[in-house]
Amino acid sequence: MALFFNRISKLSALRDNARFFSSLPQSPYLLLGSNTLRESQEGIIVNHWFFDPRTVERVYSKEKKLPKELNGQTLVGAPQGWVASVGNKDLTVHITDLYKPCVSSPRVISLPPLDFKPSIHATEVSLSTCDPAQNDFIVAAKFSECRLSVCKPYWDAKWTHIETAYSLLPASDLIYSKRDKAFYFTSFKGLYIGTLDLSNKKLKYQHLRLRNLPKIPEVGWEILDQCFMSKHLVESTSGELFFIKWYTQCIRRPYINKEDKDSEYEVIHSITKRFMVFREDGKSIDFCYMEDIGDLCIFLGSMNESFSVSANMYPGLKPNSIYYIGPGLGSYDLASGTVRPYNPPASGGPSSSLVRAPFWLHPADPIA
Repeated sequence: MALFFNRISKLSALRDNARFFSSLPQSPYLLLGSNTLRESQEGIIVNHWFFDPRTVERVYSKEKKLPKELNGQTLVGAPQGWVASVGNKDLTVHITDLYKPCVSSPRVISLPPLDFKPSIHATEVSLSTCDPAQNDFIVAAKFSECRLSVCKPYWDAKWTHIETAYSLLPASDLIYSKRDKAFYFTSFKGLYIGTLDLSNKKLKYQHLRLRNLPKIPEVGWEILDQCFMSKHLVESTSGELFFIKWYTQCIRRPYINKEDKDSEYEVIHSITKRFMVFREDGKSIDFCYMEDIGDLCIFLGSMNESFSVSANMYPGLKPNSIYYIGPGLGSYDLASGTVRPYNPPASGGPSSSLVRAPFWLHPADPIA
């Protein structure tokens, strides 16, 4: 991720017409960083800066007071437009709408503290509602590589940790299905789909069958076999379930230090090679390959809950596309198979700080 920010700090091919939110309609935004504006008697005043995929511009949130509960916490996930964080010392967990661009009075919901230190590099969090401040809800999270953690905050005083076999652990996306009122995740090798039964907090697994694979030359499959592949699940706005394979390729290239012409070493980074999208076939667990998802846009990230939106609702988004943040930032056109990389400005101001892993934020209605 550091290489990613080094790259975008050097490139300025895109517009940097920074603007502030006022009554702008919500949209999927990429949270990039925070600015500490000043300290006052009320507390620390901050704002946040984002990348807008519709306009390819940098945008800023309103000024807002940083809630004391969140000071010094580490961000660990972004479900339903909210952001989850964990305290580094007491391991307290909070979810907040602080990072929603139009929010002026942030809300913070406290969850039970963890009884172990999470594996920050592999965290994922999912919510059963888009407004946990108003509704009873359930949180499912992956804070370690061998267990799924579940909590119903208004009822539970502690987390329930469900052990999983290594070959079946939720290594990829953890999502909540509004259609089925259940949490889904993929297995380590993408051979199974796991379901969390909310009635008894037990896991169930079903074998994943992929049909109608794309017609790719043998040399093309050989290249994909050498790529790293991550597996993702996302539910469409109409309740359809999609399984996505994301192929990334490791690139090695020489780097020469301009100040020392004799100094040369390799720089290693990853690029997105291809996506494959499979749609659930009716109520079976079969998934069929497809290259046309209509006006849908899918948003994938390494630590935020995957989601989709209708491009018709957000002019400027490209339909039938996947917007991604992980190895690099860009969009992928499913029909043509072309990748469009984005290079947003890397600095929000002199006192800005980068988010450890940038999050896509699910759009939501503005809150005054």
